[in-house]
Amino acid sequence: MEINSTGIIKSDLTDYLLFWTDKLREVYGNNFNIKKEGLIDNVATASSLTSLALEDVIMYLVKQINPYTAEGEFQDKLYSYIGLTRRYADFTVVTRTIEGTANTVCDVGSIRFKNNATDDIFELNTEVTIGGNGKVVGSFTAIELGSIDLTSSDTLSIIDAPEGVEAVYYTEGNVTNIGDDYEDDSEFRLRWLATQSVLPTSKTEGGLRTALLELVDNPKDLKIRHNRENSTVDGLPAHSLEVVIRSGYSNNDIAQKILDHVTEGVGLYGTTTVTLTDSEDTNVNISFTRANEVPIYFNVVYVGKSGLESDIKKAIVDNFHYVLGERIVANDFYQYINAINGLDYVTTLEIKTGASGDTYAQTIVMDYDEYGTVEASNITVG
Repeated sequence: MEINSTGIIKSDLTDYLLFWTDKLREVYGNNFNIKKEGLIDNVATASSLTSLALEDVIMYLVKQINPYTAEGEFQDKLYSYIGLTRRYADFTVVTRTIEGTANTVCDVGSIRFKNNATDDIFELNTEVTIGGNGKVVGSFTAIELGSIDLTSSDTLSIIDAPEGVEAVYYTEGNVTNIGDDYEDDSEFRLRWLATQSVLPTSKTEGGLRTALLELVDNPKDLKIRHNRENSTVDGLPAHSLEVVIRSGYSNNDIAQKILDHVTEGVGLYGTTTVTLTDSEDTNVNISFTRANEVPIYFNVVYVGKSGLESDIKKAIVDNFHYVLGERIVANDFYQYINAINGLDYVTTLEIKTGASGDTYAQTIVMDYDEYGTVEASNITVG
């Protein structure tokens, strides 16, 4: 194991066997080589394997005491020292109209329905009584935690209901409050970084990240990929670092931040390279990657009064807030479109990129260095 200014480099079996070969040659002469069948040879090999196992333990502990790489309970404990706690999943809550016989009392839990498109199940969470008009709005909770959507166009089937309840469906004014998913380690780490708990003057990866956060609107529009291995991993060369950033600042501004905070000896990788002068008047090439913009196209078909095209386009553009690498989901926009006065319901809502041959779909997956954007001119309304 080697510890230097760039970090910790784990040994491999060959390193240890070479070490033991040199030591044993002092005893057995320069012709000694470790073989499979020798007793001393096997002791040296076993010792090497034991040392490698110990290195694994050390590497694991180093990872878990570093706030930039800690996982699970280790991450929870580290971040708790500055008052941060992980966000856990909660339930989606919706309101839907219940139709049936007037004065029918519906107790908590007495009505359950499912979304026919996804099989997600929702359960009545408050007691309600059907009114004289044969209708009442009830509040329902998804029975599973997480980000479970229920759009106005989804068809519902009753699973359980008291006698006198005939249907559950969406009407104008019903709402959907989508629950949160469990905050995974990477999301928790981004929130910790956004607290500015690392000084931007620190010449570490944390200091670099904190300094670069000043150049982005959203902490999730900055990614730092670091390969500490001895070989290329996911396209990133050995012992190198790639800054991926979505920023309105100039290439020089970004490069200067990197130069001021990058650890000496770390190779920089990226699609953009800027040549700057360091403190010793030496030209230095600073490489990083600017995030790639991916235009998103919408196709919307609705039922309702005519002339709502501008309102629909505005609803999409105003609520299009995706960050770097985030998946684009068409269903995210139902709630905003359905809130438009005069619109009854949406029959088609789909998206695609401008790439040649791309077809409309419900979801678009962004690469780690891509982000979606939308303009009104890229939205078709019918």
